Amino acid sequence: MAPKVDIRVQKTKERLKSTLLSLLQEKNIDSITISEICRKSGINRNTFYQHYKDIRDLLSEIEGEFMESLFSFLKISSESIKSVRDLMVVLLETIKQNQDMCLLLFSDNGDKNFLRNILMFALPSAVENWVNELGMDKDDATVLYYYIMGGAVNVIELWMKEKLSSSLDDVADKLNALIIKSQDAFVSSC
Repeated sequence: MAPKVDIRVQKTKERLKSTLLSLLQEKNIDSITISEICRKSGINRNTFYQHYKDIRDLLSEIEGEFMESLFSFLKISSESIKSVRDLMVVLLETIKQNQDMCLLLFSDNGDKNFLRNILMFALPSAVENWVNELGMDKDDATVLYYYIMGGAVNVIELWMKEKLSSSLDDVADKLNALIIKSQDAFVSSC
């Protein structure tokens, strides 16, 4: 039996999260104070500290909830994910569905590592696949993944910020092609 959720606590946390996201539209996370969040949300500082140790803790919960929804969506979609391209489509669709929040979280005002952290979930399976399927050394496979991930993060950020006119499917195709070409080039150079 699931624990009973206190509606008041849930509403308080939602107001704090909403206020933080609103403030991130105006300023950097490091410029936001707990007093400011409490004042704008109408919530007492003591109440803030009952739920969070600091602003990064609040931001971490927002990011965690997004990642949890992404991973549950990936789990539901796992039967339809047969390739890197399929994975990219699911990731891009989820980002697009949560575009306003993602723009804030991925922005210079939010957590620059958030998108990178999302892509880190695929590291173990990618490395294992390259070791088993292509006979790559584990360290080489790890280096390749970090290289590919760095480029993918930048491409996804450009697309999200609408600096690319490409459709979701076009971006997924381009990322897939770059990943495959990088993989092939790396394997042939070893």
